[in-house]
Order: sequence, then C-alpha cells, then structure tokens
Amino acid sequence: MQYLHPWDCRVQAESLRSWPLEDVVRALGYRRDPEDDARWRSLESVVSINGFMFYDHLCGEWGAGAVDLVVHVHRCSVSDALAFLWELRGHSRRTAHRLCPRVPNPPKPARSQRQWCVVERYLVDQRGISPLLVALCRDLGLLYADRQANAVFLCRNTAGEETGTEIVPIGGQRSGAGTDTEAAPSPLTPGSFWMSWGAGWPPSVLIAKNAIDALSALSLQLVPVKREGCAAISAGAVSATIPSWIEAWNPRRIFCAYDATPDGDDAAQRLLRKDNRVVRVRPALDGDDWNDMLMRERFGELLETDDRRIS
Repeated sequence: MQYLHPWDCRVQAESLRSWPLEDVVRALGYRRDPEDDARWRSLESVVSINGFMFYDHLCGEWGAGAVDLVVHVHRCSVSDALAFLWELRGHSRRTAHRLCPRVPNPPKPARSQRQWCVVERYLVDQRGISPLLVALCRDLGLLYADRQANAVFLCRNTAGEETGTEIVPIGGQRSGAGTDTEAAPSPLTPGSFWMSWGAGWPPSVLIAKNAIDALSALSLQLVPVKREGCAAISAGAVSATIPSWIEAWNPRRIFCAYDATPDGDDAAQRLLRKDNRVVRVRPALDGDDWNDMLMRERFGELLETDDRRIS
C-alpha cells in the first residue's frame, strides 16, 4: 500500500474519524446478523457496533473508530488502514457523502486566509506555541483565523463532529466557548477543543483550562501527552466537574492540568475526590499556567515542577 508520512496519517485520520462503522464493517466483508441489528458476522469474527465503538466477541477485543476497526480486522498498521479507507472512500461516492458530520454544523465565524498570518504570529511569537503544532491544527481544520484576526479553535465531541468554537481574540483576552451565542457548542452535542499528537482514539485525556493551555501542554511535551493516545482537552474554564462528553472514550486516566492558582488547586482536589482516574499535573511551583511555563522555558528559565505520581 502507499506509504504515508506521519503528518499525512494524522490529517487523514481526522478526516476519517467520523466514518460510519456500518459502512466500514460491510466493506470488510461482514454481514449483519438477522437476529441482532448491532451485530455483524464474518467467517472468522463476530463484531458488535455501538456508535463509533466496536467489540469482537470471538477474541474479546474492542476499539473505537474506523481506523481501529480496519487495524483489528486486517491486523495491519495504522498507515495501511488509512490507505485502505482512503481508497475505499474514493470508490464510494455514497460513503464519501456520509463522511460529513452527522449533526448539523453550528454557525461559526467566517474564515479569513488574509488574517491567518496575524493569528499564526500571535500563537507562535507571543504565546510560544510550537509552529509545527499550529500548522498541524490548521491542516486538520481545528484552527483558523476569522475576519477580526481572532484565533478560532474548533470544538468537537468524542466522535470528532463539530459542536462549536472557542475564540481567542488576539488582544489576549479569551472568549470561551459559549460566550458568543453564534459560536457556542450545541447543548445536544457537547464537546470542546481537543487534539493529540497521535492518530488513534485516546485512552487517556489531559484537561486544561482553555485551548491555549492545551496546546501549551502539547508543546511542552509533558509526560502524559507524550504517551500514545493522550488527548489534550480544553475544559473552557476551571471546573470541578469532568466534561461528561469524554466518557464515550472511557478514558483509563484523566490528567487534571488546571492552573497553579487557588481556583485551579481547589477544582483539582474536588476532581481527585470524585474520580479515582484523576491525576493532578500542576504547573511550576512559582508559575501560573502552562502557557506561562512554555514562555519561560522558551527564554531558558529552569522551572521547578510539581507533577504528582503518574501511574
């Protein structure tokens, strides 16, 4: 199969994330069980599908998304699975049409290519975000500039479907998802800005206060986000409640990366008491938030961290 550069794999994985599993499992040679609409059978496997999750009854393995399903059935690499799905999409206009999000796209600010350079310079020069990460967000369609030169971060649910936007004015004062009624996520399909370096579905998540902090954590390459399959998520605010929409991923570990402030510490402690999956990951002892740490590291400061045990 055609070799894919890791960057191409990441971009293609995002574009295929919400592919209906019924279409994929049918293309893999399965037939629907006449006695159970959620169950599909082949000569060597029996798979149940629940939304974007699947479970193989014969071997006891499970996964999420079209890429994982092809890897499981073909026992191939992620790159080969993406090439298979890309070729399949090219030969099926009906399936390609269904690749569009299955929920109505909420209104969002218009894109402005002319203003992109302003947003890019702000994120890289003034906020210290990795230029590679900024470019990847742009290529994945998760970040763009609007006509007012604001940085617009796309909010998504667990299936990768759009739910709204998180807007960061270049002036530096953040406008969270929900503060702009035209850009707020739909209450029926909650979500927020999130991404990871990996192409697979995340078995763990790192929750930050906002999109800038989430990208800062990725740029700093913290221990959690260097793990395979950890997604950095913007909570939109410091909250003592874990966003309910991430439970569809069934994460095994939740890293709380709130600010090193009284509000951040209080919310983190309340999360720790509620959920034994939560691990506190705290910015520098004398710092504020992850973007503050990123900027200080960029200028060569030695930072003392306060990371709790990660197991």
